[in-house]
Amino acid sequence: MSIKLVIADVDGTLVTPEKTLTPATCAAVDRLRAAGIAFTITSGRPPRGMAKLIEALRLTAPIAAFNGAVYIEADLRTVLAQHTIPSTVARAVVDDLRESGLDVWVYHCVDWYITRPDGPRVAREIGNVGFRPTVVRDIHDVLDGAVKIVGVSENHELLARAEAALAERVGADATAARSSTAYIDVTHPEANKGTVVREAARLLHLPIEDIATLGDMPNDVPMLEAAGMGIAMGNASDDVKRVARHVTRSNEEDGFAHAVDEFILGEPPIARTALGLPPRSRACLFSLDGVLTQRQHDHVEIDGGSLRYVLAARGAGLRTAVVSPGARGREILASAGVDDLFDAFVDGPSAAARAVGVDAEDAVLFDGAPDGIDAGRLAHLGYVVGVDRQGRGAELRRHGADVVVSDLAALFAPGVLSDDQRIGVEGV
Repeated sequence: MSIKLVIADVDGTLVTPEKTLTPATCAAVDRLRAAGIAFTITSGRPPRGMAKLIEALRLTAPIAAFNGAVYIEADLRTVLAQHTIPSTVARAVVDDLRESGLDVWVYHCVDWYITRPDGPRVAREIGNVGFRPTVVRDIHDVLDGAVKIVGVSENHELLARAEAALAERVGADATAARSSTAYIDVTHPEANKGTVVREAARLLHLPIEDIATLGDMPNDVPMLEAAGMGIAMGNASDDVKRVARHVTRSNEEDGFAHAVDEFILGEPPIARTALGLPPRSRACLFSLDGVLTQRQHDHVEIDGGSLRYVLAARGAGLRTAVVSPGARGREILASAGVDDLFDAFVDGPSAAARAVGVDAEDAVLFDGAPDGIDAGRLAHLGYVVGVDRQGRGAELRRHGADVVVSDLAALFAPGVLSDDQRIGVEGV
């Protein structure tokens, strides 16, 4: 995976809880630029609400405002694409939000409309976006051309109920998702952050797998799922973290800068260890079926290339574990006399990392099945090796494998195994 573009959410991700850019964040964007990696932002904010960020970070790539309802050049004048909410749908959304007890705001491309200047969050939003709303008597008068409708409440339980009711009422006619603990953002059904990733790939002529995204809220989930590398903030909910490839620190701990250095820039390929792994790797977690073993003529055999790799990993001081349901893995490997090469036998990658005493980010999973690769991603393991025995390499990459090989021995740098290790393997 070679990242060429990074797209970051703004509030809860790029900026601190006080809505400021830290020096570490600005420096991380500079490091991306120096590495030849483009950077841009997407937000539920209006375009004008991102002007200060664009200036401070010297952004030049197109910006996605209103969760992707407006795609605009960094000059904030040239609109590349816009999705307005159909008037009949907008009216139904407004009525539903009001019936649920929420205040309602309406945004056009450059204008913000409210009915209550003293309403909840209005003053805070003025500070965030840098301009004042237009007060109207009837919000229905400004629904033509609306790109985003916001339901606002400080009551989190009320907001959650309203979101569920709205989703049932508007169905596929609009996209509704919480963008913060106080807002429900409603946009055109084609305007979501997953579309942002796909539109960026189209506009910049990039494969979608070369894009990394960072976010923290439910409205960020589509872009975390769509991109080649999705990174959740440490302050995100468990539901958001569950769909991400990696989890970084919170936005109070310079999580964006940490993600840039740890997951996006990281170590260049030439700096991989002799085992072909990232330098921080401390444990190898091997799936049994299709990795450590193969079926030959209706019986199970230990794979020689994989066993050589296990020996080399242990020789390098890495912990090792077998990922297999029940006691089957231990029994098969014990019958071959090689069970003592493993520190733990567990039924899942997350449990395997804990069982050998390492953090998930320091563990490497070796698996040959798409659902196994998925499990590795959900466990936020630091590196996932797809083992392709059946010509499914492309599928394993789509599910999140960082590299795909047909034999683990292919990962070795020349001269890794000593003669004694080779003899030992042959004896087994």
